[in-house]
Amino acid sequence: MQNNNLNHRLLFLLFFFLFLSCGAQAKKTLNNSSNGDEPGWIDNPHKFYPESQYIVGVGSGDTREAAQNNAIASISKVFQSKIKVDQTVIENYFEQEKNGVISTSGNSALMNRSTVGSNQELKNIKIDQSYFSSKEGLYYVLAYLDRKETAAIYRKEISENDLKIEEYHNLYLESDKKLTKYAYLLKAKTVADVNEILNQQYGIIRGDGNRVPALISPAQLNKELRELTQQITIKLNAAEGTPPAVTDYVKEAVGKFGFKIVNGSSDFLFNYGLDMTKTDIGRANTVGFNWHFTLTVVDNINNYSLDTFNMKNRTIAISEQEAKAKIMHKVKNGLTTKFYKQFMNYMYKF
Repeated sequence: MQNNNLNHRLLFLLFFFLFLSCGAQAKKTLNNSSNGDEPGWIDNPHKFYPESQYIVGVGSGDTREAAQNNAIASISKVFQSKIKVDQTVIENYFEQEKNGVISTSGNSALMNRSTVGSNQELKNIKIDQSYFSSKEGLYYVLAYLDRKETAAIYRKEISENDLKIEEYHNLYLESDKKLTKYAYLLKAKTVADVNEILNQQYGIIRGDGNRVPALISPAQLNKELRELTQQITIKLNAAEGTPPAVTDYVKEAVGKFGFKIVNGSSDFLFNYGLDMTKTDIGRANTVGFNWHFTLTVVDNINNYSLDTFNMKNRTIAISEQEAKAKIMHKVKNGLTTKFYKQFMNYMYKF
């Protein structure tokens, strides 16, 4: 009886190691065809990686790194046509996280990521197969994303971010100061925007469009932020000689904030001016201007003046009209990009 049990165990071990040997041989064949032919995964990756379980990308290139990047970019195309990413959302999030203004529970959103060509950040992409074709002089790489495993990572991170959104929202409700309430609500909205991107990716990874339910709906956050924004007021004060177009550009920047412009007492005062001085360039048919634009923000609530926003340069053109048009374009662009970012960074910190 003991001998029979021993024989059964030995037979089991024999089959077990034979199975491992066959599996290893199969993997070897998958990586490098024994007869010199290209591996089957190059033309038919889903034969080895079922589409129901994996999102797969195959890339080629002169180097292994180039092939790997192309394989990752191939995976990104699955998301590219279905998700419209506002890159400023991602940039704004990381800017505030870098400054320690926004934090998240657990891992920061979009960390451990692979940057892909569609300006989206995707998690958990793995490189599994590679092959060099001596005939073509090309490297081939297969990258994959395990749907079930990756969906679990996304769900955990979205849920952790959701708790942080709720925390910021509770602080917003508890505060009795307008700017502090705005800062907490802005933080909640920023993390919610990132979660929206993660949730869209999550639905595609799962393959069924499912989403992780939010504790506080994005629609509610948008509504509350919109209403609070209208309670924050700004008064504009242009220096003498400032072209009227500059005031229009300042108003456009304020419109991006969503704040209300008033003529009387206000929460913020924007003092601004553009000085343009014609200068001799020493060239025929050429006109030049030295110019300087400044904008100082006074926080009347906290009795504080922000660092003055400055732009200055020399602009040259074939006519005075063209030179001034170039200056106006630069001022407008600076107001709606650099100044906007500078002022919003201030608003986050209350």
